[in-house]
Amino acid sequence: MASISNYMSSPVITVDILDSVEQAVSLMEENCIGGLPVLEDGKLCGMITSRDARRSHMNRIIADAMSKNPVFVYTNTSLWDAINLMEEKQVERLPVFESGKLVGIVTKKSLLAEAGKHEDTLTGLKKAPYLRYMAENILSQGKELTVIFFDINGFGKINKKYGHVRGDICLKIIGRLLSERTENGVYFPGRYAGDEFMVITTEDTERSKEWAIKIVNEVAVLTKEFGVPINIVAGVARGGRDGTCIGSYFAIAVDNLINKASLASTISKEEGIQVTCIKEELK
Repeated sequence: MASISNYMSSPVITVDILDSVEQAVSLMEENCIGGLPVLEDGKLCGMITSRDARRSHMNRIIADAMSKNPVFVYTNTSLWDAINLMEEKQVERLPVFESGKLVGIVTKKSLLAEAGKHEDTLTGLKKAPYLRYMAENILSQGKELTVIFFDINGFGKINKKYGHVRGDICLKIIGRLLSERTENGVYFPGRYAGDEFMVITTEDTERSKEWAIKIVNEVAVLTKEFGVPINIVAGVARGGRDGTCIGSYFAIAVDNLINKASLASTISKEEGIQVTCIKEELK
């Protein structure tokens, strides 16, 4: 899981609660930053931003201008949890703590730039790391998770016969179809790698199978209309566990479900069927 410890700025430039607003502004201008954590007796007590400073007289102390009750995160907070927190609290930066100490700071701009790297440029779908994050969240809430793994039959031969450009267009068609068939946010699609796509959901095995069959059939119709007929197969794996388990368990459980779904898609290929389902008992 992508942790914000990889993206934070450190060491952190801070100001004291009794410093003047002018001092804070000077520090922000010198270091080209838009906000500073405020300390009182060495402990975080607020944040002052350039916007806060513009609303206050330069001779006032920071205590009069800062935003109180600052929102912060820990070094093991995931990239996406930090972004979601920023959206929820409407803040542009977050102090980062480890073992009770302020060790860094992250900005919304830098995290969004990093999150963009987890989006597949060809299909517009999320990449595997984001799907893993979503999957771990589902398990951590004590819910059952279903992983649907789609694979294209003979995509290498298709590229050789029709060319890579037309093959890429087919991948875009599949990506668009998966994005449009999310069933009101119940299904979360992504491009796993190459010609493999993955979808996670809390829907049960039977509903997931029915949904996957619809996707398989629609891909066949759409790509045939395009002139590059493609057949895809799917594997479905489902499992769940009490949300009180530790985080490392969820990562292992997700990997296991992905692997099972991938193996199930291989069975579909070998047996010439559309979808194979596996019920995984998570220990």
